[in-house]
Amino acid sequence: MAQSLLAIEGGPKAVTAPVGDEWENIGPLEKSYVNEVLDDPKKARGHLERFESDFSKLVKTQHAICTCNGTAALHSAIFAAGARVGKEVIVPSVTWHATISPILHCGATPVFCEVDPNTFCADPEDVKQRITDRTCAIVVTHVYGNPADMDGLLDLIAGTDIKLIEDASHAHGALWDGKPVGGIGHIGCFSLQGNKPVTGLEAGVVVTDDDDLFDQMMALGQYGRCGESWKTDRFKGLHNMGLGVKYRANPFGIAMARGRLERLSELNEKRRKWFAQMDELLENVEGVETQKVYPKATRGGLLLYAGLIDPKVYGVPVSKVLEALVAEGVRTKPEITPYGYGVMHLESLFNDFSFEDLGGPWGYLPDNARKPYRPGSLPISERIHATCFWLSTPVDPDPIWVEQTAEAFQKVYDNRSRLSELMDDTVCQKALA
Repeated sequence: MAQSLLAIEGGPKAVTAPVGDEWENIGPLEKSYVNEVLDDPKKARGHLERFESDFSKLVKTQHAICTCNGTAALHSAIFAAGARVGKEVIVPSVTWHATISPILHCGATPVFCEVDPNTFCADPEDVKQRITDRTCAIVVTHVYGNPADMDGLLDLIAGTDIKLIEDASHAHGALWDGKPVGGIGHIGCFSLQGNKPVTGLEAGVVVTDDDDLFDQMMALGQYGRCGESWKTDRFKGLHNMGLGVKYRANPFGIAMARGRLERLSELNEKRRKWFAQMDELLENVEGVETQKVYPKATRGGLLLYAGLIDPKVYGVPVSKVLEALVAEGVRTKPEITPYGYGVMHLESLFNDFSFEDLGGPWGYLPDNARKPYRPGSLPISERIHATCFWLSTPVDPDPIWVEQTAEAFQKVYDNRSRLSELMDDTVCQKALA
């Protein structure tokens, strides 16, 4: 039975409570560390080394390297894994382009895999079908801070030379079977961009236990500091120049990230609490499937609260459901983004965009460096893209706000027949104006 008039046609909003998030995005600790560098630039190196040490302890790896952003971290990892012309790297389409584009930068071929429809993370069984003698690496994304099936992925590469790279950009502090993600595969990559839980506004960090992989990543992007850091003899002839690429991090960003890292445990605890509350509240709302978590997984970072909306249940396009939710006060976008998670395999960059007359690796990619993908080639990933919703993700919201947000989903579902009637209703159009 319908509850009350939908807000989209002038009814009362379901969400009236303020989010009430008292978590300070940038607190006094971060400011104090940044000011230390401003007052004495010589302290920048100390903050950098302390952050790398502390981050290594977080993920339980021997090494950590700060980079200018998460894309640079991923490029460093994919380069170290041996990606080059003639090699393939398996990667999910449910990820951001930065997980994929470095594969092309290295001259290798991206091979897209399907994902688990419940967790949105790479499906080991599908990955298995795509491994060839050209596969040098598998990149797996812990989507929105939700760990992928690391046991299944590790089983795939056992006894091979294939490197497993974790894109843990969203997953600071997440765990698989009690082990920190990022430190489980051969290399872990983290973004420290402005929306991430540990942020330097624009920075990244890459971690590993392997001395050779560490040296390759240092050689690629850390000129000026790599000469004193070599763990093996392989690159010593390059001295402090390395390969000459500069992916070093801004010291102000790392000083800020140091402060955020010290607050990560509190952030994760608070976000896990309201995520669990929202999961429970939405469980019985028909037509809504929240992102699920494997039994061995513990979410961390929790960049976004996500789920799927079944348009068949509502009888209207997902965009119309989202419009109704936004009108009710739900903090989500009123449209499905045309560019993003789930359809990266259909983006022109990875399909048919012409690289003719371009320099760098793009100008030398062989014809078969990009495999053609067409709509329907990854149906699960494409469904996630077409039906996903993302809630803006506060840290410590008012429980009433959480309850009312879930009530808004229920209200829209209860009024789904009316929502269908409003598809072409001018009252609806005026309410959205």
